[in-house]
Amino acid sequence: MKYLALVLFPALLAAQPAAQPTWRSPEVHSDGRVTFRLQAPKAESVTLRGEWMAGNQSLTLTKDGEGLWSVTTAAVAPDLYWYHFMVDGVKTIDPRNHLLKTGARSNDSAVDIPGEAAAFHALRSVPHGTVHVELYPSAATNGLRRLHVYTPPGYDAGRGRYPVLYLLHGSGDTDREWSSYGRANLIADNLIAEGKLKPLIIVMTDGHPADANDPAVRARNTELFTRDLIESVIPFAEKKYRIEARRERRALAGLSMGGGQTLAAGLKNLDKFSALGVFSMGIRDDAFEKEHAAVLDAPATTNARLRLFWIGCGKDDFLWENAVRLHETMEKKGIKHVWRATEGAHTWPVWRKYLHEVLPQLFQ
Repeated sequence: MKYLALVLFPALLAAQPAAQPTWRSPEVHSDGRVTFRLQAPKAESVTLRGEWMAGNQSLTLTKDGEGLWSVTTAAVAPDLYWYHFMVDGVKTIDPRNHLLKTGARSNDSAVDIPGEAAAFHALRSVPHGTVHVELYPSAATNGLRRLHVYTPPGYDAGRGRYPVLYLLHGSGDTDREWSSYGRANLIADNLIAEGKLKPLIIVMTDGHPADANDPAVRARNTELFTRDLIESVIPFAEKKYRIEARRERRALAGLSMGGGQTLAAGLKNLDKFSALGVFSMGIRDDAFEKEHAAVLDAPATTNARLRLFWIGCGKDDFLWENAVRLHETMEKKGIKHVWRATEGAHTWPVWRKYLHEVLPQLFQ
């Protein structure tokens, strides 16, 4: 037995984890600067790309004698941002950081820079709602699909019914990202706590019903999504949750691809929605006016149905001209709407602000 112990003891010592390094990444400083670090002794070059950077900008990291690469940014405005390293041309997440931004096409690390400007979506000491994950049968895909549902504080203890917002994501994301990264639930929690928003339910759907590997089917994604929303998502949500099932208490909004889906599904179903929100999306060609002629050529009827038609886009967004064209088309056709030309690009910090602005206006 003693011999066995002597044999095993060195092996046990060898199996002990190595001492963890004392450095952190990311390290957020009190003045808003952020230091990023990566241990990569064999790498020849490491750069940093972050959501707060304009265009294709990046920062170059420098390596010390121990193979630790690092860079410190200038002050960054408070918000939640994705970032990643490029190590010898290969995209790499930060192995020292558990905070991630996931999606339909790629994964990134994330850094949360606190501050007053980001307090509206921060985790604060207020009553919180619940985000539920649901599977539902989809008539459009003939299979099970997933969605996320936010219920407000006090929902489980009450019996009343609530208005509902169907909230759509962009092409790079899934039904998960509006809560996990967009912080829709925290934005709603904070607005409710401040008395600026009456409690509501938010249903966050998956905007990719089409098979991404089949170009013919992929071209019909918006068509399939609209069918899925109207025939499956809404009936499922209204049966499972205490939702006021009438158009006056039902809204639809989305960003980028989801903004396009909002236009397609919303304008063709004004008997089901009384408010629309279009974030960072617009009109690409003349087909839009032909497709929605029934709505656009009857402004009096459309205006009577739509209590809110909100359109917003950042001036640095690559879809800026498309969004302006949507706004100008609505003006030309006499369709009442709110037009918000803001600073910013095609990024989540912009879309969080849009949701924060739009939510209180939906069911006034």
